[in-house]
Amino acid sequence: MKKAFMDVSKVLKDNRFKIDEKNHRDYQVSHFCVDYRSEKLVKRIKGDYYTISFDYVFMHQKSKILKRELVRILRVLFKDLKTTDPLIIGLGNSSVLCDSLGVMTTNEVMATNHFTDFLNIPRVALFNPEVVEKTGISSYSLIEMVVKKLKPSVIIMIDSLATNNKKYLNSCIEINNTGIIPGSAIKDNKKIDRNTFGIPVIAIGVPLVLQIDKEMYTTPNVGEVVRISSSIIGEALNELFF
Repeated sequence: MKKAFMDVSKVLKDNRFKIDEKNHRDYQVSHFCVDYRSEKLVKRIKGDYYTISFDYVFMHQKSKILKRELVRILRVLFKDLKTTDPLIIGLGNSSVLCDSLGVMTTNEVMATNHFTDFLNIPRVALFNPEVVEKTGISSYSLIEMVVKKLKPSVIIMIDSLATNNKKYLNSCIEINNTGIIPGSAIKDNKKIDRNTFGIPVIAIGVPLVLQIDKEMYTTPNVGEVVRISSSIIGEALNELFF
């Protein structure tokens, strides 16, 4: 699992880098722009990192507001991108609840890549590479094969994240245009970003695991968080493309 960006955001704040923060009544939206000065400091590559922070009760009761905010951010990131043939990839292990966000999200998105003759809408393809323990093939290798076959205009990757701060656990959605490493625990997996296949990559994640030292923990309500989060992200993607 990739570590949540919020875990390093405090470094940017402490060093007085410019951060665009908007506080709403029950949630907060932050935009961190990592440049050449800050990328080594936070050990993240240059790009735009957005976070939507909230509490569980608000997510449960006001998910439509969070979906609307996510759509707004995605439209900003997609402003200059070609969206005719998006490939949406759900990373993670469908058999492990806290790692199933990606697969659960693709279940919420409408696939249209197989409609080739009569619809004038984006041809959305969905793919779940699962994990190497199930397939015997690294996620990166499977994604590489699909990308070479479909030649998408943009890749959107959804994954569960890990955090070392319980403040962020189950309580934010992160969006960036810098990519992700699928199956980060596997050393031979490679980062997928704009340079990997020569096409833009958007990553969306939710911190669902608390990592303390080498131990990982989840909460009893993680199933409900995954259900609501995947619905928010999936509905936002449907609205973005359709």
